[in-house]
Amino acid sequence: MTDTPAAPSPRAPQAVRAQELPFDVDLRRLNLGVGYVALGLPLALPLVSLLTGSCFHSSISHYYFTRIGGDILVGALSFIGLLLMFFYGFQAPTREGCLGWHRIDVIVLKLAGLAAVIVAFVPTTGSGCRFEGADIARVYLTDALGSEGFHPPGGTVTGAPSLDFWASFPSFAGDVPIALKLLHFGAAGVMFLILGYFSFYVFTRINSTAALARGNRKDRRNGWYRALGRVIFAVVGVLAIKAAALELILPAPLAETIEALWDQLHLTFLCEAAGLIAFGLSWMIKGRFLAAFEDAAAIPQARAA
Repeated sequence: MTDTPAAPSPRAPQAVRAQELPFDVDLRRLNLGVGYVALGLPLALPLVSLLTGSCFHSSISHYYFTRIGGDILVGALSFIGLLLMFFYGFQAPTREGCLGWHRIDVIVLKLAGLAAVIVAFVPTTGSGCRFEGADIARVYLTDALGSEGFHPPGGTVTGAPSLDFWASFPSFAGDVPIALKLLHFGAAGVMFLILGYFSFYVFTRINSTAALARGNRKDRRNGWYRALGRVIFAVVGVLAIKAAALELILPAPLAETIEALWDQLHLTFLCEAAGLIAFGLSWMIKGRFLAAFEDAAAIPQARAA
């Protein structure tokens, strides 16, 4: 028998509380980050066209196939998607700032995040642009042969350029299920509908104790939330009606004429930009980017001298 004390039994690791982290976790800054990125995306992409001398694409999604613009698009949507999926947990409904949330809200918000990532990595089809001379497209290359600047040297790389994401999967052999072809558009629709739902129905609830105190500006915020939510719903409705009319209702010659005019006016880009700007502003208001939206009870009071 030995006098050595028995080693203590290992305990299950406990979750680190926010107070124990070496940095601050601020829900408002998180909301602001999502809002700023969503607002900045449709503003940055035309700037890319201007600075690189490339064409103005017919939709935001088509910027996937551009230099620099594709990186901005995928990066922004991935940032938004990952935050929505992983930074809002099922404890959110009990926390200040999310008091009016329900468990289903967290579930659908994570679904919106997943949809954003799908939109980013499963691009739309078609060039969305009439390339002229100096334009350079970032495309998929099928049946690629050769090499350049790589050992063993091959001189150059040849292949068939393709703007179809599913061309990267030879197993489909050109027979891609219709559900996969519609995956990008379906994910975009789901994302916008959920974000509209949050602006119109979730953000308008009483989500903080300051919103109940004297000097609150909840009514002011709610007016903006509802207006921005309506914009998002309207964007989804317009694009859905346009797609149904051109694909299912109108005769082919008339549909082609209308679609050509629609693309020439960049109406898809403008609709998507309106939806993203409305989404961004809604989350920025949630993050109180202006003092005009802040409740008096939430403003730090100066200490007495």
